[in-house]
Amino acid sequence: MKFVYQRVLLVLVASVVLAGCASNKSLILVKNYAQQSQVVEEALLKEYEQTQEARIDAMLVQASREGISSNNLIVQRINNQGQVALLQNLLSFSQSIYMLSSENYDDELNSYSKQLNSSLSSISELSSSQASENSKVELVSTAINALARARTERARYQNLKEILIGSHDLIQSSFQSLSDELESWEVISKVSMEKELRTRLYLLNNPDRCELNNVARCAILSHSLEERIEAYRKAYTLKSKISALSVKFANLRSSLKAVQDLNSVLVTSLSQDDEFSKASLTSAFEITKAQLKKLKEFQNTL
Repeated sequence: MKFVYQRVLLVLVASVVLAGCASNKSLILVKNYAQQSQVVEEALLKEYEQTQEARIDAMLVQASREGISSNNLIVQRINNQGQVALLQNLLSFSQSIYMLSSENYDDELNSYSKQLNSSLSSISELSSSQASENSKVELVSTAINALARARTERARYQNLKEILIGSHDLIQSSFQSLSDELESWEVISKVSMEKELRTRLYLLNNPDRCELNNVARCAILSHSLEERIEAYRKAYTLKSKISALSVKFANLRSSLKAVQDLNSVLVTSLSQDDEFSKASLTSAFEITKAQLKKLKEFQNTL
């Protein structure tokens, strides 16, 4: 009887150890997903800001051609507060998932759980999709609250699993809405940069325009040879950036799509929790990793 008891105890201990190993492996996968999501979300936020700056640069170069009053020295910012807020909350969501799936989560467990809940609620409010059903969000919030009280790795994994599965539709619709807007951002960037380039070249190619046209409101510009060379160099750099815009945004779209697909594969893996789905997830990680590397290498050339 004692021998049987010992065998049962051994089996139970082994089961707990195996469950712990499985949850640990899955937590690493969740952490990697969150990390790769952050890279794409940060790249998109950076692109939004660069597009705004391109509009400002175009206005400033135009002002240098004809002058401008203080009342007109203003650029109407692109009405993208909703998109930026959505992206910032997606980034906050990814950062929270990353920290909560890390080894050193204990000290900040409650803090990051609150951040996770807040970002999820904001994403739900900002989403225009029917995927943001209140009942589903409430279920995920319940899992987040339970996560804040988790004291074992297994419990933490189970709560994160429920959160990622429950938020899948909402995250997917958010990624898709951002992807749908990328073409508009590309057009805005191109129009602004081309306007700046045309004005720069006009000023450089027509140094005597004020004298020839006899226009009262005309800013006279004088440059040394070296200054003109440097000015043409800036125009050349700007032209190169315009030529690279299509590739740049294609990389952004591909990276966003890769993370979107990765999110779906991760949720499938967490739902099935088998070796086959984990193999698919590993493959998806490699695809996303390669795409992010390509995006980073391209950005370094700009």
